[in-house]
Amino acid sequence: MMKPKIIHTKTFSCANDHPIVWYTFDENNKAMCDYCATQFVYEDYDEKKEKELDFHTKMLKEKELLDMSMKESIKQKKERTHSEKMQDDLEPISISCPMDEYYDEN
Repeated sequence: MMKPKIIHTKTFSCANDHPIVWYTFDENNKAMCDYCATQFVYEDYDEKKEKELDFHTKMLKEKELLDMSMKESIKQKKERTHSEKMQDDLEPISISCPMDEYYDEN
C-alpha cells in the first residue's frame, strides 16, 4: 500500500495519468482519488506563520494558485483524450446545421 500524500490545503487536485480532479478533505482530514486511488492526508501548515502574512501577500499566493489551475484547465481543453478522438472518428460532427441562418427548408 502506498504512503498517503500529505497536503497542506483543504482543497487540492489530483492528475496522476487521468483528468484533473479537485477534492476537499472529509471531517477526518482524509481523501482518496476516485480515479487512481491515491490517498491524501491533510496536515496543517504552520498556521501562525500564515496568519502573520499581510493581506497583499495572501492575495498574491491565492492568485498564483488560481493562475496555475487556469493554465491546467486551458491545457486540458486543448488536449483531446483518446476516447474523444475515437468518438470524433466514429461520429464526426458535421459543420452544417439545420439551425444555421443559411439553411433553406425548400
